[in-house]
Parts: sequence; C-alpha cells; structure tokens
Amino acid sequence: VLIRGMAAILVLMEHLSELLFAYSDESFIVKMVFILNLLGRPSVRVFFVLSGLFISRSILKALYDGRWTWNSYLINRLSRLYIVLVPALMLTYVLNRLGSLWWGSPFDSARESVGVFIGNLLFVQDIVVPTFGTNNPLWSLSCEFWYYLLFPLILLTVISGTRKAARIIYLALIIAIFSLIGVKISSYFLVWLMGTLLLFLPIVPMLKKRLVPLTALALFCLSLLLRPLVLTGKIIGLGESSLILIDFLIGLTFVLFIYALLNFYPKTQKVNKEQRSSLAKVSKTLAGFSFTLYLIHKPILDFVYGWAASLGFSGLKPSLFSFAIEIVLVFIMLYVAFLFSLITEAKTNKLRALMMKKVKPYPVQVSVSPSQRT
Repeated sequence: VLIRGMAAILVLMEHLSELLFAYSDESFIVKMVFILNLLGRPSVRVFFVLSGLFISRSILKALYDGRWTWNSYLINRLSRLYIVLVPALMLTYVLNRLGSLWWGSPFDSARESVGVFIGNLLFVQDIVVPTFGTNNPLWSLSCEFWYYLLFPLILLTVISGTRKAARIIYLALIIAIFSLIGVKISSYFLVWLMGTLLLFLPIVPMLKKRLVPLTALALFCLSLLLRPLVLTGKIIGLGESSLILIDFLIGLTFVLFIYALLNFYPKTQKVNKEQRSSLAKVSKTLAGFSFTLYLIHKPILDFVYGWAASLGFSGLKPSLFSFAIEIVLVFIMLYVAFLFSLITEAKTNKLRALMMKKVKPYPVQVSVSPSQRT
C-alpha cells in the first residue's frame, strides 16, 4: 500500500519537473539527484502489478467463497473509478478553459470536446479518443478498466463451474476486448498478470535472509532506472522499441522484490508495534488519496504553470536548492489532493452502497468447485 502511494508521488514529480526545470549542462551530482524525477513512467508499471495483485486476489477469493457476482464486482470497480474520474474530468475542463482564457495557455480545444469527454468516461482514451484535455495520465485508466474485465472473463471461461453458454459469451467478449484495445495495451496485460503470479508463489524458507530482499530491491531499482536512461539516450544500442521489454523487466523485478519481502517478513514474525503502527498510518493515508493525486495533479500543474509563464517564468536551473523547492511543491500538491479526496475518494463506500441499493442482485453466481479449491 505504501509503495502505491510512493509510485503516485513519483508520477507527480516527473510531471512537475518537466514544467519546473530548465535544463542545461548540469553537474554529475545534480544529474544523479534529478534522476528521481524520471521514475514516473516506470512507476505506472508498478501500478499495473499492484492492481493485478489486489484485483485478482479479490476475484479469486470471491470465487473460492462462492459469493461471486458480476453485479457486485462491477459496482465495486466502477464506483472506485468514477468517484474520482468524473470530478477529475470536470476539474480538467475548468482549469484548461480558465488557463486559456486568463493567460492564453495553449490548450488543444479538440481534446476537450463532448465526444472525448464521453470516450474517457467509457475508458477508450488512447484507443478511440485522446486523453481529455491536458490530463495525460488518464491513459492508464483505459488499461486498468479493460484488465478488470479481461481477468474475470478469462478465469470464468476456463474454470469448470461455468455453464457452456456463458463460456461462449465470455470467450466472444475476450476476443472483442483484445481486438478493441490493440497490441500495446494487450501486452501490458502481461505486466498486470505478474501481480496475480504473486498469489501462487510458495514461501521458501531459505529466502529468509536479509541479503535476498536487498538484492531484489537493488535489481528492481536498476530496472526502474533503465527506462529513463533509454529514453534520454544514455544507453547506446537501446531505443524506444525496447521499452516494452524493459517494462516487463520492471514488472518481474518488482514481483521478485515483493516476493522476497513476503518471505523475509512473514505474518508470524514479530515486528515492533510502534513502528508497524506508524508505517501503517502513513501507508493508509497515502493510499487513501493516491488515486485522486494521480488523476488531478496534471491539470493543476498545467494551470499553475500557465500563470507562472504569463509572468515570465521559464524554468529553474536544476540545483539542490531548486530540488528543495520541488519537494515543497510536492507536499503542497499532496495536501491539495488530500483535500480533494475528502469529497471524492473518501466517499467511495457511500457511492458503492448507494449503487448496491439501486441495482437488483444478479441471480446467477459462479463458484469454484471443491476439487478446484484444493
């Protein structure tokens, strides 16, 4: 949970750095510090793995307990998405329009049409329509939504508890979805499934050594760094065509790191209660508004940058002092996202309960057979 919050902060830092800094010939130390600002895109791949872990676990548990229904699943997923997405789209439109009106920020009005708005609501951004306004991070939501559908459809197609007629329908839907989303988004589904892999890896006692999780962490960090180094041309011989392979590597090393942590810190191991409590509070707080932060930070940054640019701002020279300014701005953005989440993300359960009351229970349930449970 803490990692999800940190990943959202890294995405924020990358987008902020693009607007805040003006690059020239920087020193080696500054370049090394600045590389933290290039980890936003790799962090989205971490989101995919975590999503695969949490979503597939909830689906498998519901099937195992014999309480699976499409109604409850879709309500849980759509309420989680729309409670933040709809206000974020509205905020994007308002800030883009005001920025254009007040200080002539060059926003593309074609990306703010009703059709693009609806397309983003239907999660076909970067598939049929562009992402709405300047809110480029919305591209990953189209991936997430279709993965939310693909995993249970594939699972229900192969398990023995599904009726033949339903199996045919599910298979047709799987083919239709893969045809819609295309090769690139389909390939990232493999990264998403790496999170599911964690659920089936056995605990290995010999891995309960401190060196193992440290080694796994080092490999994960190196894979994260590999993507920005390729994009900036620092590694000769690797171009953008190799990015998908690097993304797979990020997913695999992240799975290895989480797997090592699960081995090294099993539930039975005693942990300092005070440390655990403090870490849990920080993790819960960050997780409570990380989705909101991810969806609203870009239009807010663009709006503020438009104002600053109208006053003559053209970027800060990267230095330790300007990095300190960046950290202050990150905390301000975190606070803004937290306040915004109080009227969006924090209301997810209320919206979910309301939707449950309005929708009649679907009479057909699918469960895993006793033989499959063992």
